[in-house]
Amino acid sequence: MFKNDQVIDSVTHIVACLNTSDSIQRFLLDIHCILQNITYADNFYVVLFKENGRLSFPYFHDVKDDIRAEELDDVPVDEIGKSLTAYALNCQQVCNYNESQINQLMQEGSVKVLGTVPKQWLCFPLINRNHFMGAFIIQSYRKEDEYSGVIIDVLYAISHVISSALDAFNIQQALVEANESLQSYQKQLEERVQERTHELQKSLAELRMEMKKSESLQQKLEFESLHDSLTGLANRKYLFRELERLSAKSTRTEVEIHVIYIDLDDFKPVNDNYGHHSGDEVLVEVAKRLVKSVRDYDTVSRLGGDEFVVLIDEGLNDSELNQLVERILSTIRKPMLLSCNQEVTLGASIGVTSNRKTLFNAEGMLVQADVNLYEAKSRGKNQSVVD
Repeated sequence: MFKNDQVIDSVTHIVACLNTSDSIQRFLLDIHCILQNITYADNFYVVLFKENGRLSFPYFHDVKDDIRAEELDDVPVDEIGKSLTAYALNCQQVCNYNESQINQLMQEGSVKVLGTVPKQWLCFPLINRNHFMGAFIIQSYRKEDEYSGVIIDVLYAISHVISSALDAFNIQQALVEANESLQSYQKQLEERVQERTHELQKSLAELRMEMKKSESLQQKLEFESLHDSLTGLANRKYLFRELERLSAKSTRTEVEIHVIYIDLDDFKPVNDNYGHHSGDEVLVEVAKRLVKSVRDYDTVSRLGGDEFVVLIDEGLNDSELNQLVERILSTIRKPMLLSCNQEVTLGASIGVTSNRKTLFNAEGMLVQADVNLYEAKSRGKNQSVVD
């Protein structure tokens, strides 16, 4: 059951993102992390209308289909126009389709699904001040009743907050580009938020008072916002914060960074054959093995699904780096005994990049490691590509 405090916490974090995000992609990444604390949201993307009427996908994450947001922006207009996303946008209301309903729409010729047909597909319109900006979509490949009516109501309520926050974020960027002073910008932004979210501000004020009374509660909220709830590892937000910290440090002193991007092989059959509980057991065990494979001060994070990243901020020569990669591959390959008394053996594909040959760029390094990962996957299982 959901508690009001959980919703208030999530709303608080969304509003806080207005002050910490410096790009639309970072802003949506933060919202993705917040939604993952509410419900299963590994498959999440946002679609917005461009000024020319075409669709833009500023953020896309899916654990099943290897699709990038940039690729969707390049899809021809006629194909996008026939997609399930475009179909739902025309409705301009909350859409909740299961696999059977989607297949029926496809048979009727109403839609053409780009990628794998999900078990349950939710679309929440982003509307603010009667302006239809787009929508955010959450989908599940696991089961048709992944999201209950309570969850849908909570996400719908939060969609209004995201719409207001997204509009406020756009205003904030315009103010920054216009080189307004920080004090003037904060005042104008707060006035706009207060005008649109009067009822929300009252709840936030009560929450702030409670947070001041309990330092332990503050620490708990901070930890949960930066860590994966299943494995306890650092999450996407933590990883990006650490990369940006090291990027800033590299402007003052020499910093050598290694990013090791890991994706499990043969993970889907575990879920299919033994259930998602067994899949979660595998993810927890892999997390433990990764932590034991590196040093205490190295960062191990889970990006979602079966994707992990190890961040090394200390210089390693080629031999040491290759030994570490082989150690990770070896420890993941060891058999795992599940609670259902089944033994499974998985492999992994790994992409590695460093900043030894290029200037340190936080997002660029993660993208390059991901590119190397897909190159490793194309070579077969239990492979690694180190540039």
